[in-house]
Amino acid sequence: MSHHSNVIKAPFLGLPLLKAIQADPLAAATRLQHQCGDVAELDILFRRIVYFFAPEAVRKILVDHHDDFEREARLLRIFESFQGRNVLTTEGADWERQRRLLTPAFSPKRMCGYMALMQAAIDHCVGQELPADSGQSTSIDVDAFTTRITMDVILRTLFSHASSREETRQASVAIRALSRQSMREVYWALVPPAWFPYPGRAEKMRHLKTLRDLIAAHVDARLQRRGEGQTEADPADGDVLDMMLAAGDATARLSTQEVLDNCMLLFGAGFDTSASALTWWIGLMATHPEVMSELRTEVDAAFADNLDLAAVARLPLLNATIKEAMRIYPPSTALFTRVAKRHLEIAGTAVRKGTLVVAPIWQMHRNERYFANPESFDPGRFLPDAPPIPRGAFMPFGAGPRFCLGQQFASVEIALIAAHLVRHFELDLASGDELPQPFVDLALKPKTPMKVSFLRRNRA
Repeated sequence: MSHHSNVIKAPFLGLPLLKAIQADPLAAATRLQHQCGDVAELDILFRRIVYFFAPEAVRKILVDHHDDFEREARLLRIFESFQGRNVLTTEGADWERQRRLLTPAFSPKRMCGYMALMQAAIDHCVGQELPADSGQSTSIDVDAFTTRITMDVILRTLFSHASSREETRQASVAIRALSRQSMREVYWALVPPAWFPYPGRAEKMRHLKTLRDLIAAHVDARLQRRGEGQTEADPADGDVLDMMLAAGDATARLSTQEVLDNCMLLFGAGFDTSASALTWWIGLMATHPEVMSELRTEVDAAFADNLDLAAVARLPLLNATIKEAMRIYPPSTALFTRVAKRHLEIAGTAVRKGTLVVAPIWQMHRNERYFANPESFDPGRFLPDAPPIPRGAFMPFGAGPRFCLGQQFASVEIALIAAHLVRHFELDLASGDELPQPFVDLALKPKTPMKVSFLRRNRA
């Protein structure tokens, strides 16, 4: 079949198109999809870029042909410049070894050990940020709140450390600034060497120091305790850092530097995406009171039965609302771009060696072929008795061997926070029924502040 209609002729070496993608990646990809359908091919600065909008094609790239693609070296260098060499920024044997050593730290069995730490962080943070007496209400900026609570969860599950408000603030400001700087660098023609005085370098170094000092202090203290023989009796009660330090066997371990670099990744990736998912979930709940009251019935009943946290995290409607929020507002709107290592064909499109392929999750999640009324919030799509979602149409955490290692962690964390809020608060969007427009800031954020009022429930 001929597919010349898929190719976009972009004038001026594609620079105006690059500018449009940089200014608003969501709108730019949607325009490409409307123009071209399932595949859009374009050339920017002599490089062929192909957007694949159909889930079948994306699955082929990530799962069936994962060995034929690698992540773009340039992007990895940018991320490595602030995260070091971790399971996100490495390729090949290095990546395989780290992935293998880290996987057990995020197994479902381990998650049960982390839940008490998560719950302690949630209680602490809600106690500080939201009204404690029934009938009291406060209106807050949701993004600031979810930033605080997810950062608290990370600090506790990673280091068993109860953080102060100021510490949480410094760490999240540093991560946001580094994310924003990375987004800038992604669009530069060249990745500057570390010593070069490029725009934003001084701030980047300052924020990096904040995070590295914080992480190194915890890791050093733990290594010292372990050296003195004060190790935890039961690793099942340990935190993520314990797991990382204990990972492996005589033949393979994570070096101290790799432990530090992977802590950096958990900080960066683990907190911002969860905060984003929770922000949009709260906004959707505040604007869908009928779903909220149904969910409240489910959550109240679960707590009345004294279910353990693991059972709460698996409640069907609770998880359906979270998945549907992540469908409409995926925290990562596109996956890491991939580069073809050899010539191949994907879904009838010739992909030459060196071609950059893009998997735009935002557009896949809002495709009416796979989701009826894609713009509307309908958690019923994800309930156990709903018709199955076509494979690959929903992938907030990616797919294939590189799917997000923290998927289980994030899902449990978001479910526990959501259950807590449903149980204790009524939510109301301060500005009426329209949620703010989203924009891509590495993770998907509201463009204008999302203010929600939290009213403490009367609970018998």
